Order: sequence, then C-alpha cells, then structure tokens
Amino acid sequence: MIAATVRRFAAVLLPLLVHACGGAPSTPPTDVGQLKGPDGAVYLLLDRGPYKAFYDPWGRLLRIEYDANGDGAPDQFAHHQGRKRPVRIEIDADFDGRLDRWEHYDDEGRLHRIGATRRAGAPDTWVELDAAGAPLRREYDDDGDGRVERAELLEGEAVAAIALDTDRDGRFDRWQHRRGPHAGSEDLDTDGDGRPDRRLVKDARGRLLRAEALK
Repeated sequence: MIAATVRRFAAVLLPLLVHACGGAPSTPPTDVGQLKGPDGAVYLLLDRGPYKAFYDPWGRLLRIEYDANGDGAPDQFAHHQGRKRPVRIEIDADFDGRLDRWEHYDDEGRLHRIGATRRAGAPDTWVELDAAGAPLRREYDDDGDGRVERAELLEGEAVAAIALDTDRDGRFDRWQHRRGPHAGSEDLDTDGDGRPDRRLVKDARGRLLRAEALK
C-alpha cells in the first residue's frame, strides 16, 4: 500500500515536473526556488505543498519528497538521479522519522530489490525479485554490521538452499541444500579459502549419513 502510494505520487507529479522543465531534462525549471543543501550545493526546488521536487542546476530531477501524514516532515523519498523513473524509493512507514523500507528499481521501472529493517534506520533484510515480482533470494544481516550472514535461495515459497557466514568474516563458509524441512546435504569450507571442501550427506530426517571430501 505504501509503496504503491509513493509510485503514484511520483507519477502524478511527473507532468508538473516536465512542464516546469519545458519538457527538456537539461533545461532548468522556470518556476522554482533555490535551496542550499547541507553539503553547500545549490538545488532547484519545485514546491507543491506535500510534494517537493529537487533538481540540480542543469534541471535534472534528483528526487521527489512526499509528506504523507502532513506533519511537515517528508516520509517518502523517490530518488531519480536525473532519470524519468525513480531508481530507489525510501519510506518511513510508521512516521517515526527513521526509514524502514527501501525499494530498488531497474532501468525499466521494475521493482527488483526490497530492503527492510528490524532495527529502524538501516536495512538488514533484503529480498531479490524476478521480472514477475516473485521472490528469488532473501538476505539477512543478523548482527547489524552491514554484511550478510545468511542468504536463502527460494523456489516458489520454499527455501531450496541456505548460505551461511558462520565466522562473520564477510564470506560464506557453509551451504545447506534443503530436502523438505531439513538439510539434505551440507557443504563446508573448513580451510577458509571461500570454497567448499567437505560435504555432509544427511537423510530425509536431517540425520548425518556420511562425510565426503570435495578436494
């Protein structure tokens, strides 16, 4: 619902932006004010109440901000980076002043990656989507250090495989291939070179049958 609202506000505002730019992305808008940012850079601002569009001095659209609850602070941000379609949308869904959802779009405007957070402010859970919008992969930063410790490969709604970084050095060292709710086999990197060198084969109940060397 929130994501659809953000995309809708960007689509509604776009004709106003094109009109203000004279239809040319390299022509600065004519009915805008100037705003000096915290970084000292000067931006062109098109203010439409709850909607605000920011351009660079050459008239290229940088981002659109939307104040969804009317409290005077933006809580939805569409980053365009000079493009017609947004590249990334950031959302403060609970209006607490901290972002809790990040949407990434490809060049065709398709949503392909979603970030969420269990610790408001920075993403620590990501979902990769296919062209039809179905989830392909989930990633988790379990300790909040900015690196993925667990990744799940999905087949439909089921988890087909899990990759783990058990020593938290930024590289996966354990790969579980699922068989129903249990791991059918598990590959291990025991020498730290980033490649599996040992395989644990398990039965349908997850009990170890044998260990195999992979080198």
